[in-house]
Amino acid sequence: MNHLIYGIHPVEEALKSNLPIQKLFVGSEKPSRSLQDLLNQARKKEIPVIFTTRDFLDQVTRGGIHQNIAAALETYHYVELEEILSRWRREGSKALILILDGIQDPQNLGSLIRTALGCGAHGVVIPKDRAVGITPAVFKASAGAAAHISIARVVNVPRSIDRLKEEGIWVYGATGEADELIYHLDLNIDLAIVIGAEGRGIRPLVKRKCNRLFSIPMKGPVSSFNASVAAGMVLYEVMRQRTLWNKNHKDSIGGGEKG
Repeated sequence: MNHLIYGIHPVEEALKSNLPIQKLFVGSEKPSRSLQDLLNQARKKEIPVIFTTRDFLDQVTRGGIHQNIAAALETYHYVELEEILSRWRREGSKALILILDGIQDPQNLGSLIRTALGCGAHGVVIPKDRAVGITPAVFKASAGAAAHISIARVVNVPRSIDRLKEEGIWVYGATGEADELIYHLDLNIDLAIVIGAEGRGIRPLVKRKCNRLFSIPMKGPVSSFNASVAAGMVLYEVMRQRTLWNKNHKDSIGGGEKG
């Protein structure tokens, strides 16, 4: 079967987006109100709806929590890195791109995508090899966020970093061994953040390509944060600094007008 997404919220987000949904599977002859709302949306878009059984959905989702609904896609549409750059140029805001160097856990990737979307990232970059792609489990873990953010799947992460640098984007890597703390950095610049894989972190060549390396302060015997937790703290620090800068900038302009 083609690429599946499942669960009420992920399917709802897919219907809101432009993902190429081929058909909807519903595992109940008497849909609940929330399911009926999704069926109405599907019919407005002329998406075929197939009523089936819970057992069938259990089988095709491999035991996933499907909540009696699944959507079949032609395929997940990755974008080119240039498309993320084009979006950044169109918006005219400070660049924020998340580079994930070899994340292999679907739950982590889904959480990372959800956080990136919530923090206003222009896109996410993942490697094609030795890393998880956008699977049904990742889509579910992202709570549908994967339908609303551009994700580039690249062959060569170091080369992609070089391309970002050509555009004037600074590349900062998170690593526990760095002396410089995240809170000492000016993040109100055109920026790409690199988060490494679970366990091994950022690969050596990718580290060498970064403009700067930083760490997140932590206490206790554990050596590092979970990748999705670390990215969440970093991205929210970026958003905090930019929000504070924008507020101070507006206040200073307002003060100047009054004078």
